Amino acid sequence: MSYTPGHYQDDESIAQILTDVARAHRILELEGHGDMSMGHLSFRDPFGRGLWLKRGNLALSEVVGDDFILIDFDGNVLEGQGLRHLEWPLHAEIMRARPDVTVVGHSHAHHSTVFGATDLELGPYNNHGVWFAEHGVPRFSDTSHIVTTIELGVEVAKQLGDAEAILLRNHGIAFVGDDVAEAMLAGIFLEWACRFQLDLAASGAAFELPDHAESVEKRNRIYPPKAQRNYWQYFNRKLDRIEEANGIGIQPI
Repeated sequence: MSYTPGHYQDDESIAQILTDVARAHRILELEGHGDMSMGHLSFRDPFGRGLWLKRGNLALSEVVGDDFILIDFDGNVLEGQGLRHLEWPLHAEIMRARPDVTVVGHSHAHHSTVFGATDLELGPYNNHGVWFAEHGVPRFSDTSHIVTTIELGVEVAKQLGDAEAILLRNHGIAFVGDDVAEAMLAGIFLEWACRFQLDLAASGAAFELPDHAESVEKRNRIYPPKAQRNYWQYFNRKLDRIEEANGIGIQPI
């Protein structure tokens, strides 16, 4: 399929934000979320037209600022060129149900997908797990199929509730945030927390669930907006160093 880059000339701020969303895709690839050309993030259009979704047939590591299409909440393409991902309803229905959400992500990160295939409940067993301490991480078990219908998207959004992420059994994960950095950190921390808990369970050692109220307070203490900006900058510096050496795209890390 031929592709002509778009320029999003309605508002320069959209282009800048989509550049950040594109960088979040590439950072997520570095942090174990890549799966060929599957996986995608979306950004809520600030003019109320719908959402900007990564176009298909690209790896997370290949996404740049022009690689987005604008779709409305019914999936109609309004701007941009390229393939619309089949799982657009996952993004649209979460945003429709959650006015507080600006960015939605979906990936097949290995450890969180393994975790989602079990019946384990994610707990705040390490600093990354406390990101999810208040609402937990629900598991969508209605199907192990991909979320390609509005009906499935509605149900995922319903089961997500107020949480920051949801496990999609035998499929992957979805994660959200009110800005690019928050959504990206939710995706990264979910993968790290799942890896930690799987290692903890495999160790055979006894362990206890930390106190809920303390874990919620800990989350607020260690992840205020200032810290989130700091971590966003850290991951961008890491991305810059790797891309300066290897360029943008698929490369061994």
